[in-house]
Amino acid sequence: MRKYLLIVAFAFAACGDLLDKGPLDIISEDAVYTDPVLAQAYVNNIYSKLSFLNREGDGFENVDPTSGLADEGRQGRSWHALYYHWKAGMLNENGGLMELWEYGNLRNINDFLEKIEEKSSFPDDTKGPMVAQMKFARALIYFYMAKRYGGIPIIDKPQPIDAPEEELFVSRNKEVDVYNFIINELDAIVDDLPPSAKVGYPSKYAALALKSRAALYAASIATWGEVALDGLVGIPASEADRFWQLSYDASQEIINSGVYSLYNALPNDKAENFRKLFVDENNSEVIFSWQLTGENVSSNYDLFMSPFQFCPGWGGSNTSVYLEMVDEFENIDGSSGKLNRALATRQPWDLRELFKDKDPRFHASVYYEGVEWKGESIENWGGIIAPDGTKITSGYYEGKPAQGRSYSAAGYAGGAITGFNVLKYLDETLIPVDQNKTKIDFIVFRLGEILLNKAEAALELGKSNEALEATNLLRARAGIKLLDEISREKVRHERKVELAFEDHRWWDLKRWRIAEHAITRTFTGIYTFYDVNTGNFKIEFNDNVHEGAPSRFLAKHYYFPITPQRIANNPNLAPDNPGY
Repeated sequence: MRKYLLIVAFAFAACGDLLDKGPLDIISEDAVYTDPVLAQAYVNNIYSKLSFLNREGDGFENVDPTSGLADEGRQGRSWHALYYHWKAGMLNENGGLMELWEYGNLRNINDFLEKIEEKSSFPDDTKGPMVAQMKFARALIYFYMAKRYGGIPIIDKPQPIDAPEEELFVSRNKEVDVYNFIINELDAIVDDLPPSAKVGYPSKYAALALKSRAALYAASIATWGEVALDGLVGIPASEADRFWQLSYDASQEIINSGVYSLYNALPNDKAENFRKLFVDENNSEVIFSWQLTGENVSSNYDLFMSPFQFCPGWGGSNTSVYLEMVDEFENIDGSSGKLNRALATRQPWDLRELFKDKDPRFHASVYYEGVEWKGESIENWGGIIAPDGTKITSGYYEGKPAQGRSYSAAGYAGGAITGFNVLKYLDETLIPVDQNKTKIDFIVFRLGEILLNKAEAALELGKSNEALEATNLLRARAGIKLLDEISREKVRHERKVELAFEDHRWWDLKRWRIAEHAITRTFTGIYTFYDVNTGNFKIEFNDNVHEGAPSRFLAKHYYFPITPQRIANNPNLAPDNPGY
């Protein structure tokens, strides 16, 4: 089984005689480095603190916030800070959004790496894997920080507490140096990690997947970004081809290995096949995932993302998907999937019929009025049209609630509706939906992304045939017409629909340096009204789903601020990033 678990505790059950060692808070340092069980427990504890893998940060109930920041959708509740503050472009010099300044955890990693060499007498086949696991975690942390802040201090050895100020108050390294460090770190360990890892640990291919993604980001910044602050942010254009090649090579090595294949368990039902990819754990496509159990290790994803009618009086329908995002899903024949307004408003519709020809990935990723879920039809309507044509938007009509059963995020009042919500990753077997019950693993790296990374890098390196081939593999799996030719726009489009709501799009817009245009705009949605005469739904359009809090992204937001507080603690971190 291919499972890469981020362990949340010291894994006592797996450690055999660990409980015989005495309380962990009085275990001596020497004991850790003379007992491989304790040393591995130390590694496991480090992995338990990689909480930022939890859909990009805490403070948002373990729900991916970036879908509500990008051009995919918005937070479904107008009172939520993600909507009225962050989506409105109000990230300021004090930061606060998905912060990640992990130098405490890095110190623990550095300390372990130094002392296992100095103090342990473990054989190489015991010590080597633990060192590789720690360096993988260190590379991962640096990547997640670099894509937020650009250049940051590279610290790869523990700093003595009594060191002079000039050693303790480190300066930021250039952004290109941070990406080089990440890639060098991964190159150094890739052969020390097994092709198929035990539960709980990264494999060789997880390291290559991280390299593929990190080099892709660096190449993008070199190609479309600007160098500022003497290289603290931005990567010289002269480095672009090198990073594109590094990403391409890492992707190609994973693909050529034959270890992974695109999930295709239900080839005769393309929509259900794609939906199952995200709930059928340990499948052939998964390279690295964050495991949830629904009890000790869990999240609130189902509680906040499920249709409201399946939630216990609160939560539900957390991310409202824009109509513009819905339009991005083509029809099966490759034609535009943009909703025809004249057709949509001509008559009441069964929306499943209206959207029946769309890319099966749409049906696997988005739910909307009338979709069947857990044996029920989703009731998302904003009002009822009585037989005499009267529109009823409050109370009840013949026992039916006027605003359906998903009113908190999809009601007619308040202008907050888009009519669409995120289906991807929802667990149909989870009954009842409640707090901290999500047990479906979150995929950090999968083969689908690696094919898209290859396609993008190949295109930028002039290998258009390879880019076309990689892109068409995904379209074939999806059941949509193959492309005859490829372009940057088509690769980006494929990435948008294939990786929708997987915590990629916001970061992609940022690395391509197109977020200002893509996010700072007006987005739309639909209202649906239950028509008593036909049993179908009349559609109206909501032409501004951001009334009162315009969607806005500023140029300075390509980087997060270092913040005055951090600079006050260490003046050598100055200057702050541009615009703050």
